[in-house]
Amino acid sequence: MDLKIYFNGNNKAHMEALEQCHVKNVMLSFKYSYANITKFKSKFEKIFVVAGTKTEPDRYYELLKKHKESYDYATQFDVFYNMEDTIKHYRKERELGIDWTLPVLQENYLNHLSRLQLPPNSYVCLGEIHGREETEDQVRKLPANLKFHGLAKGRYITKTKMFESLDTSGWISAAMSKKCEVWNNNATNFMFFGEKGKGMIPMLNHACEIHKEYLEITGLNRQDIIDGDYYALMKAPFALLYMPMCKQLNIMNDNFNI
Repeated sequence: MDLKIYFNGNNKAHMEALEQCHVKNVMLSFKYSYANITKFKSKFEKIFVVAGTKTEPDRYYELLKKHKESYDYATQFDVFYNMEDTIKHYRKERELGIDWTLPVLQENYLNHLSRLQLPPNSYVCLGEIHGREETEDQVRKLPANLKFHGLAKGRYITKTKMFESLDTSGWISAAMSKKCEVWNNNATNFMFFGEKGKGMIPMLNHACEIHKEYLEITGLNRQDIIDGDYYALMKAPFALLYMPMCKQLNIMNDNFNI
């Protein structure tokens, strides 16, 4: 089953790294995309816009209408863990003629969904629920005649049948934390780099060796990764985790231009 992964980008350095890693699909928050969204249409295959935090609804609606041709999908304006306010915003958007935004389900997915009366094949975003087990349980109960996008649900990439698509910002933290997940035959292991990874150098060398194809594709130098170079670690998650993972899951073509 196909699965599209949208990689979050929130600044110029992020977007440059995503482009250099041949990513197809990106997710942009309102805060960054408002002034920059027109730059990216020719660089990525699919662009997904979200309101993000600390955004005024009217400013978000302005972006959605002004730059409609510059993105492929956009979420409605939603409120984390608040079903009632999220439903109000969804209905207001329809009243304003903004009828292309994707609804976002919060808290109780089935309860929320029952109040929207969506037609078959609608594309629906799944927002926040407290707890991983509760999330998986609710997803299993959702109707099969709808398509679902998992917001901030990168931890479910290996469960390709759960969603039509999902997004992740997990790659962004690697450069700051000097820590990155590494794909190794259907499993992931955390590895540290730079000073934190001095005791792991043999394992780091092994990881770079088995994934050297992807280091070359992303233009990465093995020693820079091991040394914990900030800009190398911005791209390392793609070479050490996402690309080999996608290849093994047979979803490479959905997510990378390689």
